[in-house]
Amino acid sequence: MKTLVTLLVYFGMASSAASELLFWHQKEEARAWFPQVAQQYEAATGVRVKVSFLPTGELKTNLMRAVFDGNSPNVALVPADFIGDYRRLGLTPLGDDVFAEGMPPPALNLATYDGSRYGVPLLGGNHLMLFYNKKFIDKPATTWRDLVAQRDMVESKGVKLIGWKFGEMYWFASFLPAFGAFPVNDNQITLNTPETQRALTFYKQIADDGLVDSSCGYDCSFEDFKTGKFAYVINGDWAFKDMSNSLAKDFGVTLLPSIDGRPMKPMFSGMVLIFPNQDFDGETGKRLTDFAQYLQSQTMQQRFYDELGALPVHPTVVEHIQQSATDNMKALLEQLKQAKAAPPTPAMAAAWIGMRKGFELYMSGHGTVEQATQLMQRFSEHELKKAQSASLKSVD
Repeated sequence: MKTLVTLLVYFGMASSAASELLFWHQKEEARAWFPQVAQQYEAATGVRVKVSFLPTGELKTNLMRAVFDGNSPNVALVPADFIGDYRRLGLTPLGDDVFAEGMPPPALNLATYDGSRYGVPLLGGNHLMLFYNKKFIDKPATTWRDLVAQRDMVESKGVKLIGWKFGEMYWFASFLPAFGAFPVNDNQITLNTPETQRALTFYKQIADDGLVDSSCGYDCSFEDFKTGKFAYVINGDWAFKDMSNSLAKDFGVTLLPSIDGRPMKPMFSGMVLIFPNQDFDGETGKRLTDFAQYLQSQTMQQRFYDELGALPVHPTVVEHIQQSATDNMKALLEQLKQAKAAPPTPAMAAAWIGMRKGFELYMSGHGTVEQATQLMQRFSEHELKKAQSASLKSVD
């Protein structure tokens, strides 16, 4: 970590007077960490950063409402695909001075739509993988057939086979590529397809068969896995460090199981800084640029990895991680290679909402799989038109 003197020099004493930036984020594992970072940043620069945590499911809605009401935060850390709603989030193209030198093009692509960069890449990954407890599993399953075959053995030990946040679309989306489906193509919705129907049918069947408890949400599978109540969980890179610390030598990581010879491909989106309704002219713009550069610095990027277990985007830090990776980290990085980017397009932002509508219809038993994907498509297209209408109004 840089010394206070070094930081003071680095930021050129950007603000000697007290000032404040409002920063929102949704990283559960950083709820206590970000306020500590904010205090250190204030000590070095004189700029106070007021940190607020909002769960992922509430962050975008609250950001949109705050933008509409004119009281949005200065900066927020969000999944990169939020950029698809750049108009409703009050985002404008960013200048080159906000970005650290040497930012790798793949990271920049996650924050770019239609040739403009609307966010600053901060973390990579944000993808799912299969975690397992070596206390119960000698050889991890590589296919869903293998997983089913291990059920009796695992349950005979008094533990559950597998859990994940079943009702969350980010998890469901990991199953789509194994059936040849994906929610969008460029900026077009592609949900009402036979491929999506097959994925949805498979997903419901494994719940109906009792392979997974559909009522078990994130906290249930996360905490219960750490305490030895599950043999497997599907979770993300954000949980890697916490689970590794909890299970120690019994912690294992492997690729998501294939389905009839076809690999599952989780989405990845990374995490980016966005600046809702912000004008970068003037003192506030300078403070925002300094804060963005601070979080992109090699020192802070290393801290993200060392202290949170989050994957940075700084090329030097990434190279060090790759060179010193444990077997579990190698599996995490290999899964990332096989993941599909969640494009930062308005269509992807709309598809998340539409998917949930059709998913809930089908899982509740109130509609056929065909009706479910029709609803997914129709509702997503409706949301996309709303976003486009908002764009036209903002231009007017």
